[in-house]
Amino acid sequence: MSLKNGKAIIFNGATKPLEETEFPLPKKLDKEEILVKISLSTVCGSDVHTWQGKRPFPTPCILGHEIVGKIVEMGNEIKNDFSGNSLEKGDRIVWSMTANCGECYFCKVVKIPQKCEHLFKYGHVASDKYPHFTGGFSQYVVLPRGSSVFKIPSELSDEEVAPLMCAGACIMNGFDLAGLTKCDYVAVQGCGALGMYSCAFAKELGAKKVIAIEPIEERLQLAKEFGADYLINESNESEEMIVKKVLEITKGRGVDYGIEAVGIPEAIQTGFKMLRIGGKYIIYGAIYPGDKVTIDSFEITTKCLQLFGVHNYSPIHLEKTINLVRQVKDKYPFKKIVGPSFELSKDGIEAALKSQESRSSLRPAIIPK
Repeated sequence: MSLKNGKAIIFNGATKPLEETEFPLPKKLDKEEILVKISLSTVCGSDVHTWQGKRPFPTPCILGHEIVGKIVEMGNEIKNDFSGNSLEKGDRIVWSMTANCGECYFCKVVKIPQKCEHLFKYGHVASDKYPHFTGGFSQYVVLPRGSSVFKIPSELSDEEVAPLMCAGACIMNGFDLAGLTKCDYVAVQGCGALGMYSCAFAKELGAKKVIAIEPIEERLQLAKEFGADYLINESNESEEMIVKKVLEITKGRGVDYGIEAVGIPEAIQTGFKMLRIGGKYIIYGAIYPGDKVTIDSFEITTKCLQLFGVHNYSPIHLEKTINLVRQVKDKYPFKKIVGPSFELSKDGIEAALKSQESRSSLRPAIIPK
């Protein structure tokens, strides 16, 4: 590869083989663009679902939206990160997974910038036109105007930061939205990366007890390291028995907060039955077209339940997440979320996707050379 080009792995659609190619690096950046050399990317479950064809997607595309890297070049108007820290070439950075215009109705009025009318989302746009480098499964990525950048604290590793760009910050957004604070019980359905962050963040925000629900025993044991107090292996349990166990733990009252972090719509029905009167339920994972679920409206109304749908986050949530992980990095094994590592190649990316697909890993890592 010449120094004027960068390697990328292209997704051309479900059932089609991945393609290894090179794109030219930009000769000159716009005044608010940043060129980043990627150090590490992680594979999110949504990358796998895209690869499987579970949702419509623009192609050709460079997948990957959990990324850390070092600044190679910056536009002349880039001086500081989102938090006000000065930026220089060579700095390690992470950034919000979406870039927004800051001017539209959703940015200025509703304050949901991740739903910007002119949204750019890393790893979710076609890569056949400039800037080409739009996702994490490549050697470089170009950050366009509207990207919220964060200088990575020196005490945090790439592995501890990369998944915060999606999983960690999304959890923080939902907890903010639902006002999760001091409470007695939180139930977490699913112990993938979303679930691990849910356990740890819930404890840090004031939950006295966290109940982890998951069919894979290894993940349940890891959830214990992330703060879970009670473990329920649901592999051979009926919905009725799962709910019964939760009610026994909570002395018949139910949980204050239920967290759907498993991506299965049927889990929502179970989750609602675990809630106490006035309980709150946050949906993160069940986001794919056609995923339908039936909920008893009588239960919602008479128990005064609240439902929160969460998709992505605003930059403030990534900032909060980085700060929290920095404060509690010695309490929870955040590095264990990431791995094993794969090379940046067609075979490497396919193996990483299969590793995530099989649920044998939480966040496979892609490390360019």
